[in-house]
Amino acid sequence: MADLNGDGTADRVSPPSLTGAGLVITFGAENGRDTKAGPRDLVGDRGEGAKDVLAVVADFDQDGWNDLFIAATGAFGGDDPLQSDVSELRLGPFSARGRGQSDHHVDLTEPRAVSVADYDHDHHPDLASYGHEGDGVYATTARLGGEKGLDREPDDTNRRYTKEAGQTDQKTPDSMPEADLTAFYPTCDTPSARGD
Repeated sequence: MADLNGDGTADRVSPPSLTGAGLVITFGAENGRDTKAGPRDLVGDRGEGAKDVLAVVADFDQDGWNDLFIAATGAFGGDDPLQSDVSELRLGPFSARGRGQSDHHVDLTEPRAVSVADYDHDHHPDLASYGHEGDGVYATTARLGGEKGLDREPDDTNRRYTKEAGQTDQKTPDSMPEADLTAFYPTCDTPSARGD
């Protein structure tokens, strides 16, 4: 539990998943006046008609506030990867409608699953994205987190974590990493105002 929208009350994020599709945020979970929001509630108008809407929450820019990464992608379209309708980091605190302090585009190839990871073992959250690279090839790619948020584009540092998928028909591909989320999220019995 952590205060995600800056109103001084704890909010709950559940369940962390390997796809990002099942995320549910309960705003105001601590005070009983709760509002539940999933990825489709948080994406906004640009992602309204998307087939896959995915979201994860973590303090990607390491400022003490949890941020929202959200992606919305249309239906599969053949050999060439689709451009996402939405693929952005929304710096926290953020509202129950998914509006952050500022929005930053993150260049990903047709994301079909996203999760929080720790690729470089620095105890700061990174983003893993599973997507269609083109010509039937799927891969999991990384965007490392840091003081400026997530790396916006692929570079040599991020590319070294790319892992081609051995299968393409499973919702949770084997190539998605699993991070120890206790390093990034406080347990429910010890909430703090900012999620520290």
